[in-house]
Amino acid sequence: MTRPCHRRSGAVTVEAAVVLGVLVVVMLGTMVCGVGVFRHQQVACLATEAARYASLRGGDYQKDTTGALRPPPTRQQIVDAAVAPKAIGMDPAAVSVTVQWIDRGANGGPKDWDVATKDVRSVTVGGEYVTNTVRVTATYHWTPGVFFAPADLTAVCELPMAY
Repeated sequence: MTRPCHRRSGAVTVEAAVVLGVLVVVMLGTMVCGVGVFRHQQVACLATEAARYASLRGGDYQKDTTGALRPPPTRQQIVDAAVAPKAIGMDPAAVSVTVQWIDRGANGGPKDWDVATKDVRSVTVGGEYVTNTVRVTATYHWTPGVFFAPADLTAVCELPMAY
């Protein structure tokens, strides 16, 4: 003669509630972390695109073959042309971009893009020509939601000046 086990069905319900609760939290945490990795890659892309845009439009950019004078872009023009179109799904107010021109010559050091000469090459103390670089730092203040605290995702890209 077999008896139905009614006491075990209550234990199964409690175990399922605990396991499913933990499983849901782990799955949501994994999804939030995945979005965080995506956002960090997006910030790295923003820094790379802005650095590429700036490196191609330095001090020699105005010496176009057509003879037209084209001044180098300002930091805001770099952000508008290279960063804003790629910042899809991001809060524009949470994105900040710093553009610096790095003098590799005798005077050396980073200078703010808008006040720098943006020369492609400089002369070292030894009289050798060196190629200057542009450094772009992109930062995004990301708020993931309930599980994690807000984070600042930062990426830096430095490229040699081309024009």
